[in-house]
Amino acid sequence: MDIDKLETFLIVAKDGSFRAAAQKRFLSPRAVSKQMNHIEAELGVKLFEREKNRTKLTSDGNDFIVTAQDIVNSYKTAVTKIKTRNAVQEEYLKSGISSPSQATIWQTALTDFLSKNPNINVEIQQENGRRLLNLVNEMALDFCISPYYGTHEMGKIFPNLKRIDLYTGTFYIGISKLNPLSQQKSISFTQLQNLKLLYYTPFISIHLKEIFLEKFSGLLREEQVEQINTLEQRNLMVAINKGFGLFPSILVDEEELQNPLINFLPISDDCNDFYSSAIWYNQQNNNPVLKKLVDEFSNR
Repeated sequence: MDIDKLETFLIVAKDGSFRAAAQKRFLSPRAVSKQMNHIEAELGVKLFEREKNRTKLTSDGNDFIVTAQDIVNSYKTAVTKIKTRNAVQEEYLKSGISSPSQATIWQTALTDFLSKNPNINVEIQQENGRRLLNLVNEMALDFCISPYYGTHEMGKIFPNLKRIDLYTGTFYIGISKLNPLSQQKSISFTQLQNLKLLYYTPFISIHLKEIFLEKFSGLLREEQVEQINTLEQRNLMVAINKGFGLFPSILVDEEELQNPLINFLPISDDCNDFYSSAIWYNQQNNNPVLKKLVDEFSNR
């Protein structure tokens, strides 16, 4: 049954006039009369007694008011729910970061996008890189900003994930200025066999360790790679020559300001020292705001 006709019926029933209903509905009296005829024909009953100057409801017409109002109310409620749900979906993004440095990159990368789209609500959570990618793969997150290390591991595990590189560069080795090797212009892993590679993650995870051992295969020993639970502790241990660290070249300027006792040197070995900070998303995710974000960064 047509909702517009039911709404017209309710106005006629209330005002007792086709003409009054016509004015409120921006219709002609004849069009209102035609709509009422259609409803009566569909129901198979007479709803109105049409008099010269007034329209009166029949007993069936009176009975139908409640039903008509229920139908109209149910329709409006359903439409409101759908519009509200779609509005939330269109204006909402769930995102993740893997470290404080990625949080800085998140802010730098998305500031312009969010300024142009101020109504988008964004949720952010921090997890280890592997966990983040799994959440994006399951579409529990719309996207994450996490490093790409130039290995093939992620493509094999998460074939539905796509990435957009935000910043690309290489790894630098951070080494204490207390170590004479820090005065070189570049450095080789073979010169660091007596030092541990210290990597930071606050999570109980060997994900980064596995990546570094794959990425620098033959240059690092498994027992040489050690996890540190806080970034400050990792940097302090490097500064006092208790180990060395790997630092993305795109963050070296900032790291130099924060860590005056560490020198940052390019890697001289012939190896895969590629690094990027990337947006990762599931290509099957239909969130329209994610599509807007992907389009924005794909066209840069």
